[in-house]
Amino acid sequence: MPKILRRPRARSLVAAVVGGGLVLGLAAPAHANYISPKFKTKAACNAARPTYVSSWTSPGPCLRQYDDTNGKVTKWWDFIVTTRY
Repeated sequence: MPKILRRPRARSLVAAVVGGGLVLGLAAPAHANYISPKFKTKAACNAARPTYVSSWTSPGPCLRQYDDTNGKVTKWWDFIVTTRY
C-alpha cells in the first residue's frame, strides 16, 4: 500500500474519497420545512403524503389553498413537510 500512495493520482483519489466521506458523514441534516407540490384533489394529496415520510421529515395534514388572481379563483391541496427534532 505505501508504494501506491507515492503516485500522485492514487494520493489524490484517496484524499478525495476520505474528504468526501468526512463531508457526508459529519454533515448535519438539512432542515426541511417546505411546502409540497400542489394537488388538484384531496385524495391525490393524501396519496402523496407517505412519500415525504423519512427519519428526518414528517408531512402535515392536507390543507385546501385558494388563489384569487384577476377575479379567477383557483383551488388546490398541499401540506407542509416539517423537520423532526
